[in-house]
Amino acid sequence: MTDEQAKAYQEAEEAARQGVAELLERVADKIGMHAGARAVFGEPVERDGVTVIPVAQVIIGTGAGSGTSADDEGGSGAGGGALSRPLGYIEIGGGGARYVPLQPSWANPGALVATVVVVLIISRALVKIAGR
Repeated sequence: MTDEQAKAYQEAEEAARQGVAELLERVADKIGMHAGARAVFGEPVERDGVTVIPVAQVIIGTGAGSGTSADDEGGSGAGGGALSRPLGYIEIGGGGARYVPLQPSWANPGALVATVVVVLIISRALVKIAGR
C-alpha cells in the first residue's frame, strides 16, 4: 500500500467514524424526544383537591457501527430503544406531598404463593396429559 493509499484509507475511516457519531447522536435525540420528563412523570391528574403525578423509570440504549468489506464497500448503521416502567406516583394534597411507590407483584407474598400453586397445578395436568 502506498503512502497516498494509506492516507486515503485513514481519511475514509475518520469520515466513517464521524458519520457514525452523528448518526448515533440523531438516534439518541429521536429516542430522547419520546422518553423525557413527560414519559418519566406523566401528566398530572387532579381530583377532589388532590393532584397525582405518575412516576416511571426510563432506560435508553443506543448503538452504532461502520465498516468496509473486502471490496471496499462501506456501510454504517445505528439503532436504539427505550424501556419505561411505572415506579409509583407523587400525591399532592392539603397535607403536603408524598411519594407512593408501586409494589411489584412478585413482592406480594399472596401473589407469589398463588403463582406457585397455579404453576404446580398446570405442570401436574401437563404430566398427566403427556402420560396418556
